[in-house]
Amino acid sequence: NIYEQGGRSFWIHNTGPVGCMPVNLFYKHDVPAGYLDQYGCVKDQNVMAVEFNKQLKDRVVKLRTEVPEAAITYVDVYAAKYGLISNTKNEGNLFIIDMTRLNRSCVAILDIAEKM
Repeated sequence: NIYEQGGRSFWIHNTGPVGCMPVNLFYKHDVPAGYLDQYGCVKDQNVMAVEFNKQLKDRVVKLRTEVPEAAITYVDVYAAKYGLISNTKNEGNLFIIDMTRLNRSCVAILDIAEKM
């Protein structure tokens, strides 16, 4: 393994808010009430990502005790990305993508392409 070969500096990052990826709504024409959070992200997928990240962080903490000579940096990508999404929506930034409108547009384009 890398540690046995002399590696001592490691960067481990968690998963981002997968429920905020536009592809998650691509095939969803009618989104049921409560399916999305206040930022247009799929709630259940983000709950799963948060649980994965919790377990990953617990494992990193344990790994630090197992290889004390290693510098293991844990990077919280989820918080960074979700923070950008929530702050952008809250502040009304023009650069935010309206997931619902984007997905409807993508689906409409796909429907047209399939008819060709």
